Amino acid sequence: MENNYCEEVRVLFEDILERIKYYKDLGLNPLALATGCAVKVDLLRVVYPSIKVLREELKGLNLYIAPREDALIIPGDIDEVYRRIYSLGSDRDVSLEDLESISKGRNLYAITVIQVFQRYADSPEGFLEKIAPIYKALSRSKNSITIGKGHSILTPFPEDEFALFDFIPHISSREGVVAVNNDTIHIIDPSQEPGDIKQISGAISNSLNDIFVLGVHKKLRMIPVLNAPTGELLEKLWRNAEFFAKQYNVEIINEVLPKRGRLLMGGTVMGYSDRKPPMFEDRVEPGMKLIITRPMGELAPINLYLSSIIDESIIKDLESYGISFDEVEKAKNRAVELISKPNIEAAIAIYKYLPDISEEFKEEEHIAVTTDVTGPGIFVVRELAERTGTKIRLFEVPLLFPEISRIDTKLYIIPNAIAGTNGPFIIIASDGIVDDLVKELKSRGLEPSVIGEVIEKGKPEVIAPKKLREYIADQKILSQFKLV
Repeated sequence: MENNYCEEVRVLFEDILERIKYYKDLGLNPLALATGCAVKVDLLRVVYPSIKVLREELKGLNLYIAPREDALIIPGDIDEVYRRIYSLGSDRDVSLEDLESISKGRNLYAITVIQVFQRYADSPEGFLEKIAPIYKALSRSKNSITIGKGHSILTPFPEDEFALFDFIPHISSREGVVAVNNDTIHIIDPSQEPGDIKQISGAISNSLNDIFVLGVHKKLRMIPVLNAPTGELLEKLWRNAEFFAKQYNVEIINEVLPKRGRLLMGGTVMGYSDRKPPMFEDRVEPGMKLIITRPMGELAPINLYLSSIIDESIIKDLESYGISFDEVEKAKNRAVELISKPNIEAAIAIYKYLPDISEEFKEEEHIAVTTDVTGPGIFVVRELAERTGTKIRLFEVPLLFPEISRIDTKLYIIPNAIAGTNGPFIIIASDGIVDDLVKELKSRGLEPSVIGEVIEKGKPEVIAPKKLREYIADQKILSQFKLV
């Protein structure tokens, strides 16, 4: 029996190592992909400084780059979207006549996806060199263009660079708002085939997360961003996107695909709401509570699983910590299932506690602020403190896989073992609605808990349990908390 089990494990390892080699041949780093950060151009070090320079250079022209938000909020509704693909580092593809035909005298919003050769993503100057010609060409449009949301990703292949713009003409004569977001990645689970339905489901769910966190869940639409190294795989990815859309009542808008980049999955997503989004930062007061919709840390078991396959000595380390490879594999599968399921139930719950579009915010009835716990994990609470100008005390940090997150940190496998993809939401609300909100979330199959409290207005600060050190090795992140 034991020999059969060992043979099964050996075959599994060989299959996954072959798959990892496949992803490496596409220029992807499977271990870095599992940390959720490999695809993205560094925001703080590269993107934000570049945008700051661009804003100054474009001042007074017809192109405006909006401040960073999780999603673009457009008053009214959306009837039309026009996608254009431009070459980076040049303005030759930007046609002012084309922009005029799109706008028809209306102002435009735009969502962008930039895939840039990694050599130009190491510095603000290099990144600016690639994107500035396009932005400057767009600024010569007769009508105002607002870049409402940008997403920048890396490629190791210079020929795979592109700039994708989804242009949205503005219609302001209707009530309500539309939230728009884009998230495009290379892969969710590097241990599985790219054609696995969970890959597309996770990628699109991750994009939807930034509109769901605002309570937006009606009239869902998606414009896929897909590519693959073969026509056969691309067709499969498209079928998977159609299956996902049908399953969750999402309308697919069929637009041009990039046709550059070895492997891309994701899309621009949008949804309509007749309620105000929870962006009442100035109404956050001491005594308000922080509620999380479920535990976090989806990426921890994926990293430990892949690391164990690449370096079998880690399996011995697992045994010394009293956990088997089978347990890690089960946790990885559970994490991938969570990642590939959209958080629409949480969106519906949030929507219930928002003011109507013509109603004023009431502290005792409405959610004040929400955020998506993806990427940096619990660090988003520090961002909440900055956004609301408050001091926050965290009571606890609920994790999906606390022991696995602890092992990841001890073995330095992942710098932040609380990080996630398509993660839960954190909600700030008054004490008066917390119990009802928690009951509502539980009734929708979620695992909410109260994890903190706003304790005073003033200098942003987050007081957190010392236990955070067990799950985060990155000292830069830890330094942003006061650990007690």
